[in-house]
Amino acid sequence: MRVSDLTPPPGLRAVLYRFTAGHRRWFVAAFLMLVVEAFASVLRVYPIGYLIDFLEGKRPPLWFPWIASPQYRTIALLTTAIIVFAALDSLGDSLAEIFLARGGRSLGYAMRVMLYSHLQRLSLAFHNRQRTGDVVRRVTSDVEQVEAFIIASLSDIAGSVLLLIGTLAFLLFHSWEVMVLAVLVVPVLSLVANYFYRRITATARLQRAREADLASAAHEMLTAVPVVKTFGRSDYEEQRFAEDSRKAMAAALDSAGLEARFSWIFHVFEALSISAVVWLGMWLVDRGALSVGTLVLFVILIQNMFKPTRKLIKQWAAIGKVRASVERVAEVLARSPSVHDMPGAVEAPAFRGEVEFRHVSFTYQPDPEDAASATPADLQARPALDDVSFRVRPGEVVALVGPSGAGKSTIAQLVPRLYDPQAGEVRIDGHDIRDFTLDSLRRQISLELQETILFRGSVAHNIGYGRDGATREEIVAAAVRANAHEFIARMPDGYDTELSERATNLSGGQRQRIAIARALVRDAPILILDEPTTGLDAESAHLVLQGLHELMKGRTTIIITHVPHLIQRADRIVVIREATVEQTGSHAELLRAGGLYASLHARLLGEPGEEPEAVTLGPGRRAGAR
Repeated sequence: MRVSDLTPPPGLRAVLYRFTAGHRRWFVAAFLMLVVEAFASVLRVYPIGYLIDFLEGKRPPLWFPWIASPQYRTIALLTTAIIVFAALDSLGDSLAEIFLARGGRSLGYAMRVMLYSHLQRLSLAFHNRQRTGDVVRRVTSDVEQVEAFIIASLSDIAGSVLLLIGTLAFLLFHSWEVMVLAVLVVPVLSLVANYFYRRITATARLQRAREADLASAAHEMLTAVPVVKTFGRSDYEEQRFAEDSRKAMAAALDSAGLEARFSWIFHVFEALSISAVVWLGMWLVDRGALSVGTLVLFVILIQNMFKPTRKLIKQWAAIGKVRASVERVAEVLARSPSVHDMPGAVEAPAFRGEVEFRHVSFTYQPDPEDAASATPADLQARPALDDVSFRVRPGEVVALVGPSGAGKSTIAQLVPRLYDPQAGEVRIDGHDIRDFTLDSLRRQISLELQETILFRGSVAHNIGYGRDGATREEIVAAAVRANAHEFIARMPDGYDTELSERATNLSGGQRQRIAIARALVRDAPILILDEPTTGLDAESAHLVLQGLHELMKGRTTIIITHVPHLIQRADRIVVIREATVEQTGSHAELLRAGGLYASLHARLLGEPGEEPEAVTLGPGRRAGAR
């Protein structure tokens, strides 16, 4: 399926229509039940008017079996009709709710899965510019808002419209004068409703944005608890969160205030309309054009007509809120990934592992959809790579070294096409990597980041994540080679031990060794390592290095590191400074040549305790391209 196929057209109804594909039978069934409900609701008051006129002698008696008295026969038939119509009314309402619940849950499922799938397809540039809390809220809260609207509100809206149509048709059949009066009520209420609807929609949109800010602030604080505590900034964070909460509350109160004012105007208008119907009805009764029973029936119908109108008004605010949620979901679905399969892309063959950069230039730039909100710094960013060229032979280990911000991590991200260069080519085995489909390209590349990322689930699940269908034997064998089996075996449930969120129940070295085991299971011919020993103590680093040596055997490896042992072990070293390749050669060759590598090597040996520069992915969170 193409990304364009996933993008719904704009507009509330169009978006919902797109998501209901395959589930519309539930909405059709619900609509039919609402028709039954409206029909029964209008007709169940008719026996009351007939009974009043019958008791006044203006209506003939009706027939009913087993009862001899005309008066009691008529009463029995009319009361039975009231019960039957009430039962039909209730049955239609109940079945409509059941069908809408099925349809709403199905639509919510389809929307949530499509949104999550589309987020997976969007490029790293998008994710690095988005707040995590806001994205999570779109997938969860905004979809739940749409789901709740269909289940709880749609039946009220559709049922109310059908009931209004039925009531007006009944009034027209009995008295066009009363029907005209009732019809005049509708445009006036519509104008008032539209006035408030626009403002409620605007406040709902602001409310959702404020709540997204609040979710992002909470997510940021909870993931940075150690830093907050260490710097003694708990009071500051509490004040900041309280301010965000106050803004969200203020937006919610504005919306509630608009709804309350609208409700008051509506009730006053309802009382005026009923009074007008009574006066008009009495005038028609005096002229003999209307019976008392029919007048009573009209008053009940007018009152009943305001009940669905009141529901519509109440749901008007819900429509505004769900529209804001649908807009937020549609906004993400309308985004196109900046990195995608090119036309004519083919499945990549098994790689030998030759990697080549040919005159590659790259600058971190916002996606076209973000250009309007981008800062001048985003639009005028300096190149992260400028005319970079080098080649890595199959099975060769190449170390990338250089100062912070030189562009080393950018190189690592271009090989699996997390970004595409603006100029030049990245080639594997002589082919431009854009000639291959993304999935087939990335299946043959292992990228291990400086910050090891593990998932909730068992240790075995995390190691087996490297390749679908990995057996327990393969997982254990990979852990043994990665120097991880020993500590895993000591865990409470061994390989079935559940990891906490962000794997905080493991040390940094243990997390890194599980990541190495995961890469071993993947068994990709091309390996990219970004500062694999960052932040580890000497003993942990030693164990990780043993696993890395096992991992690099027979693979084309590009390693970004500050560790002299790993640099010297490389077949070749590429020195990057200010986005360009400054030197290339072996360790011995570069030391003899002097220059930047020699000075970097001397500094590393002179400062063994120095930590490497921090690495993140992309312009949204990085201090500079490396």
